[in-house]
Amino acid sequence: MVWSLIIEGFLVALLLVTIYCAIRLNKRLSVIRSDKNQLEKLTDQLKIVTERAGSSLNGFRETAEQVQRDLDEATQRSQAMRDELVFLIERADASADKLAQSNSHKANDALQNKKFVSEEPSIGSSIIDFEHIDPHAKQDDFNQDPQRNLETSEAELELISALKRGR
Repeated sequence: MVWSLIIEGFLVALLLVTIYCAIRLNKRLSVIRSDKNQLEKLTDQLKIVTERAGSSLNGFRETAEQVQRDLDEATQRSQAMRDELVFLIERADASADKLAQSNSHKANDALQNKKFVSEEPSIGSSIIDFEHIDPHAKQDDFNQDPQRNLETSEAELELISALKRGR
């Protein structure tokens, strides 16, 4: 009987240890279950955020494509304007050259005529007085005053050469 009492005491101790382990296991399982619920909530939130990010990326793509189209159009317009400006500058240069040549010939003719009329010193000085040039003067004014015609011609030549150097 003593042996049976010892064996029953040993079994009671083993049962107590088993109950203790079962309680600890139950607590851990409840923690895992609550973590599982939180993980499901987190995955749902992650899914929602991913969908929002996808729609935002589509919006960014559409905006970038629109901006690219707008920039391409602006670039094409600016290239066309540049080409037109180059053409206008070339025409202006050609017209300025023709005008300068025409005025030079008229100035030389007027200078020749003036030399025969009077024995004054030569009109063509290297210093040009730009303050006395009237940009609104008519062609008749230039024909009447050869000195002024020569100054304008030299000024135009200076302007043409400065424009060509500027390019």
